[in-house]
Amino acid sequence: MFRRIAVHLDNGIDCRRRVEFALQMARPHDAHLTGIFASYMLPRYFYDEGGMWVRALDLVKELNAKGRMAVQAAFSEATAQAGVAASWRQGEDMPAECVVRHARHSDVLILGQENAGDVEAATGNDFVEQVLLSAGRPVIVLPTAGSFRNAGARVLYCWNQSRESARAIADAAPLLRGASALRALTLGHGAPADPDLRASFEDLAAYCASHGFPQLESEFRDAREAGIGDAILSAAADFGADLIVMGAYGHSRTRQWIMGGATRSLLEAMTLPVFFSH
Repeated sequence: MFRRIAVHLDNGIDCRRRVEFALQMARPHDAHLTGIFASYMLPRYFYDEGGMWVRALDLVKELNAKGRMAVQAAFSEATAQAGVAASWRQGEDMPAECVVRHARHSDVLILGQENAGDVEAATGNDFVEQVLLSAGRPVIVLPTAGSFRNAGARVLYCWNQSRESARAIADAAPLLRGASALRALTLGHGAPADPDLRASFEDLAAYCASHGFPQLESEFRDAREAGIGDAILSAAADFGADLIVMGAYGHSRTRQWIMGGATRSLLEAMTLPVFFSH
């Protein structure tokens, strides 16, 4: 079971949807829910080192504090009504650093897809990417649009025999035990003639059965014509999936976050929640 779940909170328009999803997920696991408020608004103008600069900074701090208190009150009310044990965390550092620090005490973290039009969120550049690659915990990213009740009933799992994909199915185990259908998707070029691939699937199916997951289905798709991200989303739609489980690929280099092609594609174009593990 997921005993501790964390959810990122901010002043943005998608915050309420994340809380609703987190509560929906916490109840069947009897999990403790931690709300991590991380939103940092910078003053829009810096005049000089005198009074104007100080007053501008103080005004932003005041506005941010008022927004934070409103979010905290709404979070407390929602968790109390749902009967979910909850706690609140916040920080003054940059949003990604704050979320990463507090999320490491939870089993899974819930974020929202980057929404360029949601300026009130104020999370900074590459927020989702930084958290994915630094938290050390699996992350569920919700699309900016849609309602996702009972996510995890029909799960599409992306399997390529890598370290990240192996980690992903283990991290998602508490969800997969409650799923009704599970399909492993492998992408490649041409037909799946590799005997090692067939043997790998047999071992994967045995692993799933031993952990009480639904009987594993398999699918191979040729990824030459469509991009990897498009192929995954197409397979998810055909399967009627309500959750994708996959490894997150990427690394940081001199403050630049280099994401793998499939991870980047899903983060940009996701249409359903994605459970990422890095």
